[in-house]
Amino acid sequence: MSASPVEPTVDPTARRGPVRRLVAVVVAFLVAGAVAGVVWERLWDAPDGLTYQGAWYLEPAGPDVAFQGIWLFVLIAFPLGLVLAAVAGLWRDHETATVVTVLLAACLAAVVMYAVGSGLGPADPQVLAAGSPDYTPLPGDLGLTAPDDGATPWRSSALLALPAGAMAGLVGTYLLAGRGFSRRVRG
Repeated sequence: MSASPVEPTVDPTARRGPVRRLVAVVVAFLVAGAVAGVVWERLWDAPDGLTYQGAWYLEPAGPDVAFQGIWLFVLIAFPLGLVLAAVAGLWRDHETATVVTVLLAACLAAVVMYAVGSGLGPADPQVLAAGSPDYTPLPGDLGLTAPDDGATPWRSSALLALPAGAMAGLVGTYLLAGRGFSRRVRG
């Protein structure tokens, strides 16, 4: 008698569980990014400025006025990434897939947050100033750089705040959550 090798049967629904969970993580990050973009725009006060010779200038000028949108973005994005990743890290299987998914989802959520917030904010005053008479008051736009002429409003390291918060939350969860939640075997 020869023994035939028995192939283990894999339940197809067992494979779909982790995939569904990872898709849920991505969706949660994207929805949270969109909501955070709305919150970012609502909490931001548009700086005032004036046009002069086809250009827009902050009035009053200063770094505290120019960078309010940037620090507010970071103030919202970092804790958001921290909390979302900590929740995603509570599932203790498929850690590598969870890390990759959380990192990609956090990067996408940061872009969505920026796109929604800046889309809801006022238009670029540098563009509007080109056709406006001198000393026309215009509000600033919501971006992640100083409102200088020729600056790209999304080219900023502030976009890394949400992914950095997410990685910090995931690392914290993986390092610290196992200590308090696991049952110790006493023998």
